[in-house]
Amino acid sequence: MQKSPVFTIITGASQGLGSVLAIECARRGRHLILLALPDEGLPDLAARLTADYGIQAFYYETNLAHEGTPQAFYEWVIEQNLPVCTLINNAGIGGTLRFTQATPAYLDNIILLNIRALALLTRLFVPLLQMQPTAHILNISSMAAFSPIPFKTVYPASKAFVYSFSMGLREELRDSSVRVSVLHPGPMATTADNTARIQRHSALAQHSALSVEQVAATALKGMEQGKGLIIPGWLNKISYRLMGMVPHNLQVPILRRIFTKELPLYHV
Repeated sequence: MQKSPVFTIITGASQGLGSVLAIECARRGRHLILLALPDEGLPDLAARLTADYGIQAFYYETNLAHEGTPQAFYEWVIEQNLPVCTLINNAGIGGTLRFTQATPAYLDNIILLNIRALALLTRLFVPLLQMQPTAHILNISSMAAFSPIPFKTVYPASKAFVYSFSMGLREELRDSSVRVSVLHPGPMATTADNTARIQRHSALAQHSALSVEQVAATALKGMEQGKGLIIPGWLNKISYRLMGMVPHNLQVPILRRIFTKELPLYHV
């Protein structure tokens, strides 16, 4: 008797790390539920993954920053009768901008997507995940989570929330079938904008940037092994250790000089 398929949810799946995670999951034979903003090519991606890898790929287009959308997505999954074994909270947004130049809407969007949507989706889907003998939650944070960063301000704070939330929930669910992991990628050349931003930094910073394919593979391997903290790349691991040793009052002025280089690239 053939087993019913179980599904992996990936938010922010239409581009960047999310789309590569979707490809990597499909290559591993995982059935998918892909979620992203409308008009970003999600139906084509789902169809391509189905054709290339013989998996089932459903898709749902919405803006998770809008009120009620996490609940609506959850109810759709229930209506479709799709068992879920993995939730990958990848959707997120950030940027580099002087705080006084950022509009309230710009800041609110970061908070709603990076914090509110991630927490609500996790709360909604944990009971479904607990129905599986083995299940995973992979939350995408950032190396920015480990220090305050001038000209980013709200973004690293939101990613620090993701880190703290994930590690606390991991311990809370320790005796269940659900394993919680949190990924902290460094710079990735995912878009032309990101590539231009990386190129404005030092040669060492540029060298530390991993391909999105490397990050996706490391993320899924770590998740499947049940790791809590996943930091891809040896330079990022060194940076993580150093940030834990150097006081913030010494770190932050250095980071101010570094991220001042990005300011001309952003306008709101």
